[in-house]
Amino acid sequence: MTSRQLAISNIKGSWHRYSAYFFSSVFAVMIFFVYAAFIYHPDVMKGNIYGGSSVRQLMLLCQWLVIIFSFFFTLYSSGAFLKSRQKEFGMLTLFGMTKFQLRKLVFYENMIISLLSIVAGIGIGTLLTKLFLMTVSRMLGLAAPMRFYIDIQAVIITVVGYLLLFMCITLYSLRKVGRAQIIDLIRAEKAPRKVPTFSWLLVILAVVSLVAGYYLAVTSTMELFIVTAIPTIGFTVLGTYFLFTQLSVSITRMMQNNKRFYYFRTNMLNVSQVAYKLRDNAQMLFNISILCAVVLTATATVYSLDQGLRKSVSEQYLFVFVMNGGKEDVPPLSPKVVEGYANEAGHAVTASLKLKYVDGVIKPDNNRVNIISVADYNRLAVHFGYPTRSVASGESFLVSRPHNESMIFFHDPSQSIKLSPNKYVVSVKGHTDTILYVKDQLEQKVIPSDSHSRATLVVTDQLAAQLYASAHSNYARMMYYMDWEDWEYAMPVINKIESTLSEDNEYNVASRTEAWNSVKQITSLTLFIGLFISLLFFLASGSVIYFKLFTDLQDDQAYFKSLTRIGLSIEEIRKVVTFQVGLVFFAPCVVGSLHTMFAMKSLSNLLNSNVLGYALTVVALFVIMQTIYFLAARRTYMKKILEVADV
Repeated sequence: MTSRQLAISNIKGSWHRYSAYFFSSVFAVMIFFVYAAFIYHPDVMKGNIYGGSSVRQLMLLCQWLVIIFSFFFTLYSSGAFLKSRQKEFGMLTLFGMTKFQLRKLVFYENMIISLLSIVAGIGIGTLLTKLFLMTVSRMLGLAAPMRFYIDIQAVIITVVGYLLLFMCITLYSLRKVGRAQIIDLIRAEKAPRKVPTFSWLLVILAVVSLVAGYYLAVTSTMELFIVTAIPTIGFTVLGTYFLFTQLSVSITRMMQNNKRFYYFRTNMLNVSQVAYKLRDNAQMLFNISILCAVVLTATATVYSLDQGLRKSVSEQYLFVFVMNGGKEDVPPLSPKVVEGYANEAGHAVTASLKLKYVDGVIKPDNNRVNIISVADYNRLAVHFGYPTRSVASGESFLVSRPHNESMIFFHDPSQSIKLSPNKYVVSVKGHTDTILYVKDQLEQKVIPSDSHSRATLVVTDQLAAQLYASAHSNYARMMYYMDWEDWEYAMPVINKIESTLSEDNEYNVASRTEAWNSVKQITSLTLFIGLFISLLFFLASGSVIYFKLFTDLQDDQAYFKSLTRIGLSIEEIRKVVTFQVGLVFFAPCVVGSLHTMFAMKSLSNLLNSNVLGYALTVVALFVIMQTIYFLAARRTYMKKILEVADV
């Protein structure tokens, strides 16, 4: 049998060991190829799409991230493979295989897996490119989806790039093959395991570092962020390292010292093995925890930005479409025409209001306000679900925007007006000053935003009519407000309206749809790309854990086989395996998620808005995906364990 035939036979016979590495490599190649297909798409290269240059630069950055990620992932996987096969290499050497033949065998195995990964990655990527282009087109708000097209340069770059990557890592890894003596290779897996030890000083350092890092994250503010950012990260990373290398060992030692707990059912088996597994995998668990925290925090930040902006736009633009008719009540377009456009496009109109405004100033602080009649206020109150009110002659009440947490990018609390019940002088250009008693102040969103005012003063209908009649034309106007369904997808309606407006009237209309469309292109696309990168990380980190499990498979098989001989039932073995495998899978997941929640708490402080709900959504999705991966890995692992158990 030649080296090539032996390599193929090894891959077929031990496919479970290669499968996670293979599928993760396929996914990395697939993402790289899809990005390359977009970058070399003719519409992007020729600048035919809006924002194409910026998006192309973003995709290039992502490609580099994928390559760097693939490099370290493949390097680790290759090293784990070689380490787990020391006994096999020793046996092959004992049977007469030379070091050159041994390295040749490993080279063939790695290159076969690499070629299959590249072919499969490009094949699946080709199938997904159409969907990817449609999604990007929708996010960029293109009138028509980008046509399906794959440039030959995308294929060449993917094939050449990943061939070089896999080959370099394979050649680097071959240096380790054949160095050790035969007896060392054969005995490598039988070397006695040292009892895990720890230092109380380092345990205390772990606790203090984590508490300090979390405390700085919780108490960080915009003013302190520059000073506290690096210490927060430093304490958290240091604490995480000693958490896995020292604190975890000390906890298992305390469990062992608690005899009542330790000798209860299968606790002794779990705790004794956990101590070794945590010690042996401490470096891997630390690395995955930190990477998990970084990726989850980045994803949660982008998700919070996307959702926060959407809510902020909705709060800033309380109506979907607004027209300013001026004091003379000459709207730039007939409201009936606008409603017709919306209905034609399938957006049912749910509200259409017409209100009078007057700009005024409340003295002595010269606070600028909109002044409306109580009749118009009640119409708005009914629309937004607030109770109606009445105003007596000589009285008024003030309505200001509530401090809404969702307005993280527009709302400025310092701009709010606070008036105590009292008499104030209200001044309007063109009208004599009026003394009004402001009896109370409401925090409601009944008043659509106005860039010149901080709040709205509600007066009697008679006074509002007098102020409107005598006010200068620049300080009084008739406004038209409309709402319709599915406003996020109403950009064609807005474009149609704007195409019918004259240049003089283009600034007399405003739309929530247009405002949201201008920001969602960047946030949605960034979120979409971030999810791709996060998914790549998730598969790679899960695969690393999967490799580690199967690296120790032979030892674990022997261990559980001995347990069955002393009477341990299958059900008890399942519980022990589930606990031990679950610990390796979920320990970095829990630690990374906890770091993420504290990081997002710090972000909430910086934005003066609670974004923990968005972070919790991202973390929950990650935990669900990790659970699915764990169940699949546990099933395969359990099957291998039971194959050799004496039951």
